[in-house]
Amino acid sequence: MRCDSCKHWATDDAWEAQEIGFGWCQAVRERWKICDDERNRSARTEAWRSAAQNALKNSRAYVEDGSEYHAALITGPDFFCALFAKG
Repeated sequence: MRCDSCKHWATDDAWEAQEIGFGWCQAVRERWKICDDERNRSARTEAWRSAAQNALKNSRAYVEDGSEYHAALITGPDFFCALFAKG
């Protein structure tokens, strides 16, 4: 169940990652995008907060960047995880 065999793994555009053969996991999403999906479904109430927390739990993993601009899980080809999906 290596990343290089997973349909969610893509080669990275960053020159350094490409040079060393690393890629990024498309299955692990940014925290703010997961929460935005829930925000778009309902008004920001206590119920929304609970729904957003459940969405984060259900994702099983997320990446977070303080600026909420971009965060990515960069992995080597021999890394593996529970989100593996055969391509």
